[in-house]
Amino acid sequence: MSGVQRIGGRATGAKDGIPAGFRGGHKGRWALGELGFPVVVAALTTISTMLVCLATGVAYHLHVYGNSGNIRSFIAVGVLVAFLDILPSVFRSELSVDRYLTKQPRIGRVLLNWTWAFFALAVVAFLAKSTATFSRGWLVLFYCVGAITVVALELALRLAARTALAAGRITRQRLMLIGTPDEIRRFNSAQDKVHSTVEVVCVVAVPAQPLDPSHLEQRKLLLDLLDRAVVSARAHEIDGIVLLSDWSEGAFIDSCVAAFTLLPVSIHLDAGRLADRFHGIRIDRVGPVAAFSLTEPPMGALQSLAKRLFDLVTAACALVLLGGLFLFVALLIKWDSSGPVFFRQRRLGYNQREFRIFKFRTMSVMDDGDKVQQATRNDPRVTRVGRILRQYNIDELPQLINVLRGEMSIVGPRPHAVAHDRLFEKRIEMYPRRLNVRPGITGWAQVHGHRGATDTDDKMAARVEHDLYYIDNWSLALDVYIMVLTVVSPKAYRNAC
Repeated sequence: MSGVQRIGGRATGAKDGIPAGFRGGHKGRWALGELGFPVVVAALTTISTMLVCLATGVAYHLHVYGNSGNIRSFIAVGVLVAFLDILPSVFRSELSVDRYLTKQPRIGRVLLNWTWAFFALAVVAFLAKSTATFSRGWLVLFYCVGAITVVALELALRLAARTALAAGRITRQRLMLIGTPDEIRRFNSAQDKVHSTVEVVCVVAVPAQPLDPSHLEQRKLLLDLLDRAVVSARAHEIDGIVLLSDWSEGAFIDSCVAAFTLLPVSIHLDAGRLADRFHGIRIDRVGPVAAFSLTEPPMGALQSLAKRLFDLVTAACALVLLGGLFLFVALLIKWDSSGPVFFRQRRLGYNQREFRIFKFRTMSVMDDGDKVQQATRNDPRVTRVGRILRQYNIDELPQLINVLRGEMSIVGPRPHAVAHDRLFEKRIEMYPRRLNVRPGITGWAQVHGHRGATDTDDKMAARVEHDLYYIDNWSLALDVYIMVLTVVSPKAYRNAC
């Protein structure tokens, strides 16, 4: 195959800024394959969890009871917790090497899986009637040390994945690209910006004006081009072929697919801008047609039902338990300043349905118009009692009433005043998407310190980013995790005004 190939009457080569015609590569002598890396991750997770379980169990029992405890039980519990910790990642296909090559470590997801493992362990122990077998003090120690360990392992695996990839110890998927010089340059440019397990070893540059199989001469050129591409793909042991052509070029794409189905390779059609905007694209049948499903509702029917039942039970129990506190706070508010006990303001809820939120009154004003001035640090409008209530989030508790009424959830994006929603929905992309679920008393943004005044677009954008992460990654376990952080995390009390 020559360095410059003539296609459709024009020459394309290295001077176009792309690899010339067809370019080959080489494979390493040994490397972890598609299954090898997940197996290594699972093995390391199991071993580290078992060792942490054993070490904490023995240490705790030696310190408290003067003996090493039941070593076999510690090992068994460690293996069980490791299995429960790995299970969600297996279902979500998150053990692949590509997950460890992303820009940001997924510490939140790791801790969530670890918390879920202990919750599931408690259920298993309860059903097996063995909750009295193990010391609660040891389990708390195991949870804390294990949480540190799984985070450290996550960071170590990310470093190891990148090091192994650079050293050629991870099998790369060998690709052939087919497209115009501009399309190939775009792919290579994007490829250079990410850590990826794919390797472009062959390119086939086609004219900007596609070859039309309906014309006899162009059909001969196209078939000759594809025949040579098939030969090259076999010679270079290609694993996948990426068609970078526009979807409107149906006849050209059909010809490529017909030629490459003769090879034991995967064939990919570039999704273009759709892939950049929608990360969960899948093909589904809608009535009589096959279509790309770009987005889904945040929750299915069963998920919505589970979350609503969780909200109802939690809110009802909390109102019963906190009845005395409500009465005490009401007396303090009436003693401190004149005005009603509750502050009610218009907010936008699920699907932008308007409702009135319940809060303990903490200010001397009751703004609820087209312009609402946000509270700021040392705001003179905040009452003496109100400052304490806001600092410890006690003013939010009456929203349990909104939860019972179906207007809010225990956990979700925090609702803003209607005036602020109207302002920011025009300035921050995807802002209205926050309301695709019920707003919450607490949320993922709040436990990460994104609360208080949003006097800049950047502050609100950070809050929206966390809200959207919650919507895209919702689970009941995540709700429980956020509720715990709301109480114990210092970040949840940060920036109180």
